[in-house]
Amino acid sequence: SVCAVMSCQAIPTCQRRFSKRDGIKTHAVTVGLVRQTDKSHSTPYIAEPSYKKKAWNTINMTNLPTLLWIVAAAVSWNGWRMFPYHACEGFISKRYDMTIRHTSTKLSYEWSGKNNYLEQLATVPLNDEGDLQNYLSVVSDTVEHLQSQEKLSNEADNDEPQEASDDDSELQRYLNMVSNEVQVKKFLGENPYSLTDIDIRMIMGRLLDTLEDSTQKRNGKLKGQAKLKGKKEPLPNRPTVIVLGTGWAAHAFIKAASTYDLRIVVVSPVNHFVFTPMLASAAVGTIEYRSMTEPIRVTNPFIDNYVEGRAVSVDIPNKVLTVQLSSLATVTGAFKGVAANAPCRLELEPVINEETAEDARKLIELTYDYLVCAVGTSVRSKIVPGAKDHCFNLKTSQDSKRLRTAIGEALEYASRPDVSDEYYPGNLQQQKVATAERKRRVRFAIVGGGPTGVELAGEMNDFFSEITAKPDGAYQHLADDIEVILVHGGSELLPAMDKELRQRALDALTAQGIRVILKTRLKEVGRDYIRIGEKGSDIEETIPVGLTVWAAGNAPVPFVTELLSKLPESAAGPGGRINVDRWLRCPTPTPESFGSILVLGDVACLEADGKYDPEKRPLPQTAQVAGQQGAFAARMLNRRYDLRQTPPVLPNIQDDEPSLLRSWILARGLEKAPEFNFLNLGYLAYVGGGEALNQVKLGDVPIFNYSGKVAFALWRTVYLAKQAATRNQALIVFDWLRTELFGRDITRL
Repeated sequence: SVCAVMSCQAIPTCQRRFSKRDGIKTHAVTVGLVRQTDKSHSTPYIAEPSYKKKAWNTINMTNLPTLLWIVAAAVSWNGWRMFPYHACEGFISKRYDMTIRHTSTKLSYEWSGKNNYLEQLATVPLNDEGDLQNYLSVVSDTVEHLQSQEKLSNEADNDEPQEASDDDSELQRYLNMVSNEVQVKKFLGENPYSLTDIDIRMIMGRLLDTLEDSTQKRNGKLKGQAKLKGKKEPLPNRPTVIVLGTGWAAHAFIKAASTYDLRIVVVSPVNHFVFTPMLASAAVGTIEYRSMTEPIRVTNPFIDNYVEGRAVSVDIPNKVLTVQLSSLATVTGAFKGVAANAPCRLELEPVINEETAEDARKLIELTYDYLVCAVGTSVRSKIVPGAKDHCFNLKTSQDSKRLRTAIGEALEYASRPDVSDEYYPGNLQQQKVATAERKRRVRFAIVGGGPTGVELAGEMNDFFSEITAKPDGAYQHLADDIEVILVHGGSELLPAMDKELRQRALDALTAQGIRVILKTRLKEVGRDYIRIGEKGSDIEETIPVGLTVWAAGNAPVPFVTELLSKLPESAAGPGGRINVDRWLRCPTPTPESFGSILVLGDVACLEADGKYDPEKRPLPQTAQVAGQQGAFAARMLNRRYDLRQTPPVLPNIQDDEPSLLRSWILARGLEKAPEFNFLNLGYLAYVGGGEALNQVKLGDVPIFNYSGKVAFALWRTVYLAKQAATRNQALIVFDWLRTELFGRDITRL
């Protein structure tokens, strides 16, 4: 149902415009078009081939629905010219003949079917979209009639259906090869990406959203005033929004939400947001923990309350959330005299209920109008025996602090006299044993070749190079003993990046002396060893190590499992995630409760297709996605869309409530809530040695890739600009300057 290949950028846009909205069935393209700008025509048109100077073109087509694509190209904002179609000549079917005639303002076609079933001539002015819609309707009806007539004719001529010919098979193979825009351009030897592919409408929408957010996030924060509403007091009947978590999605929501319109309650076991991409830097002392964190009460001082605890259950029909408060011993232990032995506040406490709780005050119930679930994920270390008990993690500031302490302890452990050669003079056998043990104590294994694992390997190597450098390195005696090992199950590091950057990451790490082991599964983790096995092979290797860091996957937190048990089966997504629609709403058991639960960040599973990849895939679990979803959800609630409807719409305005915000929304044509669209800005990764990798994108369109020292400068610039507040930016600049002048602090506190 296709004939030749199109390489024009307008095709996907036109497909969305006409096929989805008007219900017209279209197909992946054929006759290849190459972009051309012709200033002699004031309106879009289809120009003649470059090697034929005629006023009309003749094109053999496999199927007339392809004409829909040509007409779509004709009304695009660019001029087009057909490339020499003899490249497809061997694949063109002889079923139909079509003649297309055009001028700067008209396009007509003349077509005769096989055995003269139907003949028709149509001339349509291309003046506006309405004319085009009528034209497409005529073409679609005509094609259906022709196909039905030809099918009847074939059945009359032959009692049995005809088998596909070799030419048809060859045609199908060709069309599969050039079935999308990227493959078409590669077939033609052209760059498959173009800056003209950038969705300008999305970019402009984001800019306007940012302008709106800059005013809305101050609502209720300056003596209770609402700038765009002219009110000095918060709404008396404002809805209650409970936000679960303080990660990227929750932080973005809290920062952009209007406390004039919303009563916000935050529930989380930690009271701060942490800039997670810099956890690796904090783990070796490049920056300090507090430089990359922001208390959630500082993020928005006018939230109604912050509750230090974790959600354990939810009554969806009645909109009641059950929260287990953090015990004092878990937080500090100061009131019970056990602060020295207090566990980390992020460790899960046993779930209690009213029947078994010794202290009933640990369980409270909160009612809500909207529940924003942004609890994030936990580490997926349970899949490997021993990993949960013996691996360090790197997801929170507490994890980074623990890892930094453990690295310092490992260095001191390897510096003890019992593993020094001088401790055993003249005993070569004992010296050999001591050397092996000393090397084991400072052999660090990192599991996972994603951004976290790669950046941690680079940061650790920088730290070890500094403290073992001559003449004043604090651990010069361990220069030949320290080793960093990176274990990755895939065939390449950083799978989200382009191939050349993945190879550059491998080259940079190995050049620094880091041992990278690819295509390898982690079989077991012990207290002082890891056991790995090559994929597809029975070969296994046991490596003695002093410390293992897990950076290889995510798993759902207990509340997500509990929430999924209360939701319909359709809500269960891959990897324990929750399926959401384009407005981040999850399915609910009753129609009345639909729209009351928004799922954001790593928990949400939202499938989306790309400009160059029509296959729908879940959005990645990254900070970029979570941050954009948080701001999107806050924007929907600020605008007071009715989330029970699909799509959400603005409610009827009340006479006593004038609103400049509503006028702004109506002026932008947003009576119906727009769908969430992820704007990918690219990927950054530090690989050590003052080098980084940059893959800068704008949506699906690559802008540039770069690696090396210049990329490292961009890496630092972007991370500095993305900090939560000006205070964090100043502290991080000071930390970087301190590290360059005086080195990293090796004090263990």
